[in-house]
Amino acid sequence: MSYQSTFTLTVPAPTPFDFHSAARAHGWVALRPFEWHEPDLELRRVHQLNTGQVVRLRVSEEDKALQVQIDAGQPLTAADEAEIRQAVQRMLRLDEDLSEFYQFQAEMGERWSLRLQPGGGRLLRCPTLFEDIVYTICTTNINWAGTKRMVERITLKFGTAHPGQPDWIAFPRPEVLAATDVEFLQRETGLGYRSAYVWALASAVTEGRLHLSSLEDPILPADELLKALRQIKGIGPYGAATLMMILGRYEHLAIDSELRAHVSRKYLNGQRPTDAQIQAIYEPWGRWRYLAYWFDTP
Repeated sequence: MSYQSTFTLTVPAPTPFDFHSAARAHGWVALRPFEWHEPDLELRRVHQLNTGQVVRLRVSEEDKALQVQIDAGQPLTAADEAEIRQAVQRMLRLDEDLSEFYQFQAEMGERWSLRLQPGGGRLLRCPTLFEDIVYTICTTNINWAGTKRMVERITLKFGTAHPGQPDWIAFPRPEVLAATDVEFLQRETGLGYRSAYVWALASAVTEGRLHLSSLEDPILPADELLKALRQIKGIGPYGAATLMMILGRYEHLAIDSELRAHVSRKYLNGQRPTDAQIQAIYEPWGRWRYLAYWFDTP
C-alpha cells in the first residue's frame, strides 16, 4: 500500500490581506493545475516539488493566516516544506508592499472608484516564472476558452500525476517540454504557432541559456526588464506588459481587446480608443497603472 498523508503548514499573511481577491482576481486561477474550490473557499494546486514528488496544495485563510494542507504520497522533508512555503508566498505575493498603491487610491478620492477591498490588489501568479510565461503565451491572439484548453492539454499530456490520484497532475517542468519537439507539441496540445515559442522557452531554460531568476531581481531597472522580456520568443508588447505585472512591475498596461473595450465603454462613450488615449487615462497612477486598470470599476 502506498503512503498517503495530509500535512498542514501555517504561512503568515500580510496586514491587510484579502485572500479571496488574491486567489480569484486574476484569471490564472481558472488554468490547470490551479482550482478554486468554492465550498471550502480553498485555492488548490497540484505541484511538483524539486525532488520530483507531486503533491496537492489546498490553501485557505484562518485567523488572519494561511493554512496550507498538503496531500502527499511520501513524507515531507524540511526542504520540501520550505519549498512549499516559498511557492505559496510567490503565488499570493505575500511579500509585496502595496502601501503606496493604497495611498494613491486614497488620494484619488471620488475621481476613481476601484473594486478594491482592504488588502486587495494582489494578483495570483504561478510558483515559477517559467509557468507564468507559458500561460502568457497561451493568452495571445486567442479567446479565454482557447487559453484554458491549451493549458489543460499541456498539463494533461506532459505533466506528472500524483501517485495516489491520477487526475491530480502537475504542470510540466521545462526539461519535459524541451525533450519533445515542436511538431509533437503542436499536435498534442493545439498550441498552433505557439508551440515553437513554448518549446524554445523550455529549451533555453533547460540548457541554461535563459536564467529566469535574473528577471526577478527587484533592483533591475524597469526598462531593462521590459527589454529582456521582449527578447523571449513569442513575447510582444502585450505579453511583456503582462509579465511585468507578474513580476510586480505595474508601470505598463497590457493593451488588448478587453482593455480597449473597457476604456471605450467607460470613458469614451463607445468610441474606439487609441493607445495614447488609454495611456493618458491611467497616467495619473504612475507606476501603479496596471493595478488601477485591473480594479477599475466597469
